[in-house]
Amino acid sequence: MITIFNQIFGAKKPEKKYCDLHIHSTFSDGLLTPQQIVASAKERELDAVSIVDHDAVGGIEPAIQIGKKLGVEVVPAVEMSCMVGDADVHIIGYYIDYQNKKLITVLNDIQAKRVDRAKKIVEKLTEQGADVEIKRVLEIAGNGAVGRPHIAQALLEEGHISSYDEAFWKYIGYHCPAYVLKERLSPLDAMKLIKDFHGVSILAHPMIYNNRSLIAYLIDQGIQGLELWRCEHSDNEMRYLNNLITNHHLIATGGTDCHGGRKGKILIGESKVPYQAVKDLKHAR
Repeated sequence: MITIFNQIFGAKKPEKKYCDLHIHSTFSDGLLTPQQIVASAKERELDAVSIVDHDAVGGIEPAIQIGKKLGVEVVPAVEMSCMVGDADVHIIGYYIDYQNKKLITVLNDIQAKRVDRAKKIVEKLTEQGADVEIKRVLEIAGNGAVGRPHIAQALLEEGHISSYDEAFWKYIGYHCPAYVLKERLSPLDAMKLIKDFHGVSILAHPMIYNNRSLIAYLIDQGIQGLELWRCEHSDNEMRYLNNLITNHHLIATGGTDCHGGRKGKILIGESKVPYQAVKDLKHAR
């Protein structure tokens, strides 16, 4: 009977739902507003999207409001910038209590330290003969958490470099003349902070660190998931991460890490992340 029914009416296929759970807005170092991000997600037929700004949560509520109007689910998140040695390691906190006043105070303190770091970088650039004004850097950052991408844009405007990428390999990248270390927040500190504010901790772009022992260490310390779906991952990297996720019962998430064109041409939704990732994050919380 079921077979005949399907032959007549056609078997109903499982609903395919997708999301992009790693996008930066103008509240950190992205070029798109939260509203533009959600509208773009709607155009690309995504069911959910996550604003994942560096040490900032100001873009979440505007995204949620426009998401309600457009029918796009918005997953609250923040990307915590950590240091291991002299390298950045980023931990994302999904479903963090982004309206909690204590959390906002912590993030405001981190952002103040970002400004201090930017000032030191600008001073070093002056010593290198590549003058930019901190006032202009802060103008470029606007409401966002100031970072090196804003300094790179200021360098480009002043004609000290011919491309955005040149700023990093010539002046402000790791081990370059104007590089300044961030205020030290360890990944474990970030994981604890995320847990304290009821979030789920995920290691962002795990393969970019070129350090598999670091991934293993963070898994041992309680990281709850890894970004699996990323355009940059090779088949071998996908297999490696998927084995870790399966063997350690972790959550698989992913996204484009879209900065609205500031860092490459990756567009919202190019990394096809199954909506199951959102369900798993909700369950973990």
